[in-house]
Amino acid sequence: MTSLKSKEERREHTRVKFADQVQIYPVVESKSGNIFEVQNNPIAVKAVDLCEGGIRLELSFPKPPSQIFKLNFRIHKDKTVDVYGKTTWFSGKFLGCKFIALDAETRQVIRDFIEKAG
Repeated sequence: MTSLKSKEERREHTRVKFADQVQIYPVVESKSGNIFEVQNNPIAVKAVDLCEGGIRLELSFPKPPSQIFKLNFRIHKDKTVDVYGKTTWFSGKFLGCKFIALDAETRQVIRDFIEKAG
C-alpha cells in the first residue's frame, strides 16, 4: 500500500490506501435525548484510505444516516477492530470520518498497519 502523505500535507497523521469493506452502525440520540444508541442494522460501505485519526469512506447512498458511527473493519486477516467516529466532511459519495473513541490497543493496531503499509 502507498502512503498518501505529501510534504505539503497538513494532516496530523500519515494516510494510506485501505480498500476494504467497513460495517457502519449509525449512532442516534435516544427518544429521551439523554443518551446515544447504536443502531442494530449495519450498513456495508467501502473504505478508501485510513490513518491513525480517521478513515475516508465511499458511500453507496446519497447522505450519511447520522453524524456519529460505530465502525467495524478488518485491519488484518485475523484482527477486526471497532471504533467510534464522527463525520468531519461529506462530498458526493465520499465521507471523512474522524475517530472519536479509540482505545490504546486499537490505536496501536492501526498505527502498526499504517507503518507497514506506508
